[in-house]
Amino acid sequence: MNFYDPGAKIRLMRKRFNMNQLELEDSNMTRAFISMMESGKRRVSKVSSKILAEKFNNKGKESGLELNLDDEYFSREPEEDARFYCENELKRNNKHSQLEELIKIAIEFQLDDVAAKVYRKRADKYFDELDYASAFINYSNSLGKYKELKSYEDQPYIYTQMGLCKSKRNEYDDAIFYFNQAMYYAKDKGEKSHFLKASYSLASTYFDMQRYNESIEILDKYILGQDLEQDLLVNGKVLKANSYYKLGKKKEAVRDYFSVIDELNEDSEVLLASLYGSLGEYYYEIEEFYEAIKYINLSQKIKNKVDKKSLPYTLNTKGKIFYRQGLVDESIMIMELAMNMAEEFNNFSVLFEIYKEVIHIYEDIDDLDKIKETSLNLLSVFKTNNIEEGKKYILTKLVQVALKKNDKEEAISLLSQLGDALSV
Repeated sequence: MNFYDPGAKIRLMRKRFNMNQLELEDSNMTRAFISMMESGKRRVSKVSSKILAEKFNNKGKESGLELNLDDEYFSREPEEDARFYCENELKRNNKHSQLEELIKIAIEFQLDDVAAKVYRKRADKYFDELDYASAFINYSNSLGKYKELKSYEDQPYIYTQMGLCKSKRNEYDDAIFYFNQAMYYAKDKGEKSHFLKASYSLASTYFDMQRYNESIEILDKYILGQDLEQDLLVNGKVLKANSYYKLGKKKEAVRDYFSVIDELNEDSEVLLASLYGSLGEYYYEIEEFYEAIKYINLSQKIKNKVDKKSLPYTLNTKGKIFYRQGLVDESIMIMELAMNMAEEFNNFSVLFEIYKEVIHIYEDIDDLDKIKETSLNLLSVFKTNNIEEGKKYILTKLVQVALKKNDKEEAISLLSQLGDALSV
C-alpha cells in the first residue's frame, strides 16, 4: 500500500485521467496555484482539497468510475493517509492477512496507537478461533504499545484476555498473574466491569487448579453479596457451589444448584445446561443412574444447540454412567467422541480429564494396545500445541505399558522423555 504527498496525488490523478492543470482551474484556484501545489511549494488547504476531490470524482463518473474521494483527500500527508486508511479498515471484518498489512503500515508510519488497536483486534480474532497461543502473542504486542503510549484505558481488558489465554492452555500460574494485573489496573482506573470480569476469571482459575477455598474467598470478597448484574451474580453462585461440591459439601452444592435453577429465565440456556450437567455428575456419584442420565440428557440437548464447546465434559459424564452400568463399548465410544470434540475446540484441560477416564477403562479391561495408542495420540496433540500440563502423566502410562510388554528399550526411551518432562 502506497501513500503519497498532496502534490503527488494531484499529479498522479491528472495523469490517470489525462487532464492538464488548466482543466482543474476554479474561481478560487488558478493554474499557477495548482502548479505550486503539485510541486510542493504551496500547501493544499482543506478548501482546495474539497474542490479537487469534487472535480476528480466528477471526472471519474464520466469514465464510469466511482472514486469516492473524500473532501480532505488531497490535503492529507502520507502519514495522515496511512492513519485514515488503517482506521477505516479496522471498522471492517478483517482477515488475518489484512490485519498483518495494517500492522506493517502502522509500524512504518510510527502510528503506535493504531498498531495497538490492530494487535488487539487480531488477538480477539485468534481468541475467537481458539488459537490461544497466537492470541496471547498479539495481546502482548498490543499491551506493549499501550504501555509505550502510557495509555491505561484498554490495559485491564488486555490483561484479562491474556489471563484467559493462559488459563485455556492450562498455564494457571501465569493466568493468575495476568488476572491480578487486570484487577490492579481496573481498580486504579475505576473500571468496575473489567475488575469484576478479572475477579471472576481469577476465581475460576483457582477452581481449575483445585484451590477451591481460594476460589470461594475471591467470590465472597468481590462478587457475591454485591449489587451487581444478575448474570455475574448467578455465575458466581454456581462457581461457589461447584467449589463446595469439590470440597465434599455435595448436599449444600446440590441445594444451591436447584436454587439457582429456580432463579434462571428462559434466556439462560448455557448456564442451565451447566447446572444440569453438575446434577448429572452428582447423581452419578451417588449411583442414582436414572436421575444421572436424565440430567445429563437435558444438559446435552441444550449444549448441542447453544454451547457445543462445553459438550465434551457432559459426554464424558455420560460415558462414565454407561461404564458403571456395564456398557463398556458404548462408554468408550462416547468418551472417544468427547476427546475428539475437546481437541477440536482446543479445550486441553477437559481433553486430559477425559483421557484419564478412558485410560481407567482400558486398564480395567487390560487393553494395553489401546492404552498405548490413546496415550501416543494425546502426547502428539500436547506436543503440537506446546501443552506441558499432563505430559508426565501420559508418559508414565506409556512407561507402564512398555514394562508390562517387557519392551525394555522403549521403556528406557520413555523414561528419558519422562525425566526431561519432570525437569521442566
